[in-house]
Order: sequence, then structure tokens, then C-alpha cells
Amino acid sequence: MNDMPMNSDMGVREYLRGLGPFRLALAALAAILIVFSPSPEMETVRSGWGLVRTAVLPALGPVVFMVVLFDMLMSRVMMSDHQGAERARYRRALWFDTAVALLMLLAWAPFLLALFETR
Repeated sequence: MNDMPMNSDMGVREYLRGLGPFRLALAALAAILIVFSPSPEMETVRSGWGLVRTAVLPALGPVVFMVVLFDMLMSRVMMSDHQGAERARYRRALWFDTAVALLMLLAWAPFLLALFETR
């Protein structure tokens, strides 16, 4: 498959290549959701581009978060089946997904806490 070096002087380009295009696309979508995370005081807009920010993105946030968690699970499963360079590649993917999930959770925490307080 992919012969990734295991040394610590791996460059950014090699690191990103080792993660793969789908994981990077998922991280890019998560980054968009982090940047546009809803605030607790935000009013719902029912038309135009405001609808995307106040309805679509808050609906996509939990879905993308769960997909990141599923990718973490699958990286761990794949780690158990491989040795050497492939195992190291899945370990890097697991840590990358962990960072993405934590960043999403931190960015969305005020909004989620406000949702739980209103009930």
C-alpha cells in the first residue's frame, strides 16, 4: 500500500499524504463547522444564506462529529490488524481525528450547553 517512513522528521506534505484524501476532506468539513459554529444567542433565520448558518450547519455538526468518531474507531480497528509502517500510519490518523474531534467539541460547547440549559 503506502510506504510511509516511521521517522520523526516527516514533513507536513508526507504527513498529510499519509492521512489520505477522505480523512482530509472530513477534516476540512469539520474546520468549516468549527469556524461557523453557532453561538447560543443566535436567532434562527428562515430564508437566504442565513438559513445555512442557523439551520443547516447546526444540523451537520453532530453528524460530522459522529463520522470523525467512527473514523477514530476504524483507525483503531485497522491498527490491530497491521504492523510496522501501516500501524504507525493508523496511529497518526487516530491522533489527527482525536484533535479534530476535540476542536469541534470545544468550538460547539457553548451552543450545546445553551441547548441543554433551556430544557
